[in-house]
Amino acid sequence: LGRRRRAGWVRECHGDLHLGNIVWLNDRSVPFDGIEFDPALRWQDVQGELAFLTMDLTRRGRPDLARRARDRYLQATGDYAGVALAYFFEVYRALVRAKVARLKAAGAGQGARFAALRECVDCLRLAEALTRPRRPYLAITHGLAGSGKTHFADWLLEQKPLIRLRSDVERKRLLGLAAGARTGSGIDAGAYRRDLTAATYRQLADNARRLLRAGWPVLVDASFLDPRHRQRFARLAARLGVPFHILACTAPTQVLEQRVVARAARGADASEAGLAVLGAQRATYQPLSAAEQARAITIDTGQPFRSFRLDGD
Repeated sequence: LGRRRRAGWVRECHGDLHLGNIVWLNDRSVPFDGIEFDPALRWQDVQGELAFLTMDLTRRGRPDLARRARDRYLQATGDYAGVALAYFFEVYRALVRAKVARLKAAGAGQGARFAALRECVDCLRLAEALTRPRRPYLAITHGLAGSGKTHFADWLLEQKPLIRLRSDVERKRLLGLAAGARTGSGIDAGAYRRDLTAATYRQLADNARRLLRAGWPVLVDASFLDPRHRQRFARLAARLGVPFHILACTAPTQVLEQRVVARAARGADASEAGLAVLGAQRATYQPLSAAEQARAITIDTGQPFRSFRLDGD
């Protein structure tokens, strides 16, 4: 906490960011009623601010939205080091809401008292659940441009309590660019030159190591077409003693082409891969080895996704 304060992650925040203080207005969510009466309650670690929202979404039966909110925050900020504090702050926020609900029950009529006591118990149960040990694992995606890796990762991170690392986002972060910035880079040039690609995978591995040691399952959303990159992450999982999975995303060639063309036309995604990149990938593609196939799960991204278990779930 001291290191994070010195690094600038303690800031003036809203201070009370549960769903009762957020309104849907003009097609966007707008926080209101922030804590103005006490600076000590609004100056806090930003992970503590986020935890109030994610805790309340989980308590209300929407852990999928809580996970999506955390993923969007991490993609925007790169604050992966702070994830080690996520459950600490969620437990704290759940206990705050339990206390508020219990105080509310003391002076309420019978109906309101029952609702407040139920909220108190729900918050206490959630706080207890959040303290239970977790079993981390490391999963990587694999597939050509347009194979649906990120679409699948978007779905999976809402199903499971994991942290997603996305190569297209981290590559731009290394360049000091926003995720959606266009670089106009050619194949193996500019933002996609080989030394920057190597640096991106090193950064992904460093962040994955930090998250795994903090007890979080990790999903790395990248192409992983080069077996050397896959081997780096397999070795990382082995060193840390966690299960390792390859999630191989597939789609017919025509579908791959349609997807990359449509994505390029939208121009809103972190990936800049077009038809030329897809062609180059197909020309140099090295399939999974027999040993890798034995630990791979094939995902047909043209079909509805179905829930499945990963070792460590």
